[in-house]
Amino acid sequence: MKRFFGRVVVTACVVFTAIMVASLPFAYAFAGPSEGLDMSVGMLVAAFAAALLQRFWFSGHILKRMRYAVRLAGFALTAAPAIYLCGWFAGWFPRDIEYAVSFFAIFLVLFAVISIGYTIYFKRVAGGYQEALEAYRRRAADEKR
Repeated sequence: MKRFFGRVVVTACVVFTAIMVASLPFAYAFAGPSEGLDMSVGMLVAAFAAALLQRFWFSGHILKRMRYAVRLAGFALTAAPAIYLCGWFAGWFPRDIEYAVSFFAIFLVLFAVISIGYTIYFKRVAGGYQEALEAYRRRAADEKR
């Protein structure tokens, strides 16, 4: 049942994204630019940018062998400016320097706290990211044979 609801949530996210991508051009065409539409486009672009960066840093398709801590740092240091730029162009916050500094500080602190919490949880559940990744690679190699 848990898996069923998980798939429902994923499907809802995909459908929502498809509706947003399809409807935003019409909203601009018929209603004209507005703060709400600009924020919606900014959030959509930020979501795609974060997803692209996540795949780049964590999928293993581009960066083959890299420690998890380096991947986390790389993701945080590339995602923060990408998301900030989306917010800057979309008008999520004032464009003064103190707001930019605040955004980066809050983003990096929250990212660090969440990453540390996830790492502690993952070590309890799977014994650590590196061990889980090595086990996954062994299973994948065995399945290819």
